[in-house]
Amino acid sequence: MAYWLLMCLLLSGCSSVSYLLGNGIDQWKLFNRAIPITTVKDSPSSSPELLAKIKTVAEAKSFAVNDLGLRATSNYEKYVSLDGPCLLWAVSASHEVRLEEKKWHFPIVGSVPYLGFFQKNKAEAEVVKIQKESPDYDSWVRCVPAFSSLGYFPDPLYSSMIRGSERDIVELIIHESLHSTVWVGNSVDFNEKLASFVGLEGSMNFLNKKYGENAVKDARLEVKGEKFFGEFMDEMKSLYLEKVQTIEQKKIFYQQILVRYKEFIVKKQKTAAFKPLDVKFENWNNAAFMAYLNYYSDYSIFESALKHCDGSVKKFVGWIQRLQKESGRFLDAPEEHLMEVLKGSSCDPI
Repeated sequence: MAYWLLMCLLLSGCSSVSYLLGNGIDQWKLFNRAIPITTVKDSPSSSPELLAKIKTVAEAKSFAVNDLGLRATSNYEKYVSLDGPCLLWAVSASHEVRLEEKKWHFPIVGSVPYLGFFQKNKAEAEVVKIQKESPDYDSWVRCVPAFSSLGYFPDPLYSSMIRGSERDIVELIIHESLHSTVWVGNSVDFNEKLASFVGLEGSMNFLNKKYGENAVKDARLEVKGEKFFGEFMDEMKSLYLEKVQTIEQKKIFYQQILVRYKEFIVKKQKTAAFKPLDVKFENWNNAAFMAYLNYYSDYSIFESALKHCDGSVKKFVGWIQRLQKESGRFLDAPEEHLMEVLKGSSCDPI
C-alpha cells in the first residue's frame, strides 16, 4: 500500500485566505489532541495491539536513521487517535481528456497536484468549486492516512498510520522519513515515486534484519506485487495516450481497466510469483488515474540506481542527497536526469 503525502500547508502562503485559516484551525485542533507516546504506553487502557504497533513505529524510525541514512527527526513522539481511517481528504483534478493535472503553487514546496482538507465536506466543496471554474476537468476525493511536514514540524503519530500489517507500518514510516530527508521542488511525482521505492526496499530490509530472509517470503511477494502494479500503470498510461482522444473513448478505457489489470496479472504470474495489489477501480477518471500515476510507476530507473550503489539503500539515499545538493541537478525532469547520471557517476554519498 502506498501512502499519500500532503505537505503541511501552514508552511506557505495560499491564494485563498479562508483555505489557509480553515486548515490551520483544523490542524491546531488535531495537535491539541496529541498526547505523549509515553502516556499511551503507561495507560492501562492501551491495548496490546496498539502498544505493539507503537513499538513497530519506534523500531522503523530507528532503522530508517541508522540503517538507511534518513534524517533523524522528532516525529511520532506524540499520538493522536482519530475517529476513522482518514487523517485528511485530498482533492485532485485533471483535464477530462488530456492527462494534465491541475496544480496548486506554494512558495516553499513548489507546485503540488492536490489540496488537502481535514474535513471531508470541505474537500467536497472544493470539488464543486473546481467544477464551476473548470467544467472540463475531472475531480477526485481520496482518503489520506498520513502526511509529512517535510521536517519543519514534529509530526504526531496518527491512528490512521498504524492500521496495516507490520510491513505496511514500516513502509509508511520510511516513506514519510524519506520526504523529510529529500524533497525536490516542483517534482511531486518524483518525490512520491522515490519515497515509495525506498519505502518498499527499506521495509524488506527491516524485516530481513529482524526475522531473516526465509521468514519474509510473503512480504516479498507483496512488495513485488506493488512494483508490478507500477509497471501496469505505466502500460496503461501509454495505452491511454495512444488510444484516448475523446470523452467516449475515455469512458471505454475506464470500463475496461479492471479487465486489463486481471489480464496483466495472469500474464505476470506465468513468469513470477507475487501477490497482486488489491486496487478498487470503481469511479476512476483522469484525476484518479493521474493521482495513482504519481505514486506507482515502473521503478526500473531506481532499481538501476540501487544496483549502481551495490544494492545498498543507505548508499542510494546518500547519493540522491548529493545529487540534489549539487547546483543544477534534477531540475524539472529528475528521473531522466538520474538515468544520465548513472552513466558516469560513482555512487558517492554527500
